[in-house]
Amino acid sequence: MAHPRGCDPSVIDVLIVGAGIGGLFTAIELHRHGHNVRVIESRDGVDPVGDFVGIGVSATRQFAKWPGVQERYQEIRYKPSMAWYTFSGEHLAGPMKALDVPGIPVPVHRPKLQQMLYDHAKFLGIDVAFGKHVEKYIDRSSTSKAGVLTTTNEVIEADLVVAADGVGSKSWQLMQEGQSKTRSSGFAVYRVAFPTELAHQNSIVSKHFPVPQDGWDDVRGWLGPDTHLITATSPDIMTWLYTHKDSDTSTESWSRRISSDTVLQDLSQSGLDWHPAVIELIKQTPPETIVDWRLLWRDPRDVWVSESGRVIQIGDAAHSFIPTSGNGGTQACEDGMSLAACLSLGGRINVALATRVHNMLRADRISCCQRSGFRNRDTLHNADFGELKKHPERLGEMTGRWITQHDAEQYVYDNWEECVNCLVTGRKFVNTNIPPGYTPKPWSIDDVMHGETRDDEGEWT
Repeated sequence: MAHPRGCDPSVIDVLIVGAGIGGLFTAIELHRHGHNVRVIESRDGVDPVGDFVGIGVSATRQFAKWPGVQERYQEIRYKPSMAWYTFSGEHLAGPMKALDVPGIPVPVHRPKLQQMLYDHAKFLGIDVAFGKHVEKYIDRSSTSKAGVLTTTNEVIEADLVVAADGVGSKSWQLMQEGQSKTRSSGFAVYRVAFPTELAHQNSIVSKHFPVPQDGWDDVRGWLGPDTHLITATSPDIMTWLYTHKDSDTSTESWSRRISSDTVLQDLSQSGLDWHPAVIELIKQTPPETIVDWRLLWRDPRDVWVSESGRVIQIGDAAHSFIPTSGNGGTQACEDGMSLAACLSLGGRINVALATRVHNMLRADRISCCQRSGFRNRDTLHNADFGELKKHPERLGEMTGRWITQHDAEQYVYDNWEECVNCLVTGRKFVNTNIPPGYTPKPWSIDDVMHGETRDDEGEWT
């Protein structure tokens, strides 16, 4: 006779810290695999902050397995018609329908996506508790439990704790490699989203950034030396993101806001003759709404599991990405797919084994995905405009087929036994979820600074 849910010896009690995209996606996947899941979040509710995030098909195809979610996702995602220009407005490529170009992750308004995931989690009965601030992660190897201590001295325990609480996660104290040191990339991103209706009160903006009448959304990339700007116009939301030189006033936070005057001053000092419509769009941005997000670099880490195997990091807590990777949100979701499948195969008595298998199956892939972000940044910031006009397809190859065609859940099923044998016996295991023909190797930010991502062997597109 089947055990009732929660009593089945294969059912695992999981605590997820962080109700962002990665945390909620993982919670839903774990629930789908039959585990008991609880989510805690430091904020007081679903985070309304943010502009857009690119989510690739290797993650979004999973929505078809969640009742009703695929239909909802189709409603909220952008349908981008993507075109590329120089900073001054010279046309380079496009428009191209991004839904037909797998190499361009489909953007979605971050708050809308997070709300969709939260609504589905609540529909499934997953407990999501807000206002829970984690002071410390706890790893009780002697009791086969892990947990967290909150700032109100509440101790919450589970068979497994998943740290999905971003780059500032306190879980790093339990990781063997410790926390990756940060260093400035020399760049930051001004980023904002606000109502299209407000943007279009400016006649120049409404003329040059119209709402398409064919059901698509107008998305444009503006390229310049050591900089790029992305604009997105949908019926309800106008978004722009401008990568600029870091002036040491930027922060890695959504909370600090600045005025458009600061951005306009940066543009005037850039030495570039930006298209007048871009200037007007920035002028029309509501005051004190622009985030100045500092782009910090971190050397990749390949161990995201505590010594006992009962605390594991996912998403930005494990592996942060630079924006040009177009991959951070996608890989956080893939983490959830992989972890849920591993725990399903391992069961409650093999939680530590399952998390280590997950780590081994994901580490090489994540390293390559992070590496590809720097390759993309080099393409955008050192663009040869003449070559891009001749070969516009290169701008649709930002995300390789080795990323878009991957199925992180199936990859676990296909490689579980071999990976377990590797961990138990020391037999060699070779990942195949990376660029074909590429041999993974350790790398650091210093290597990137010396251009060592430009001549990588293998098929990256």
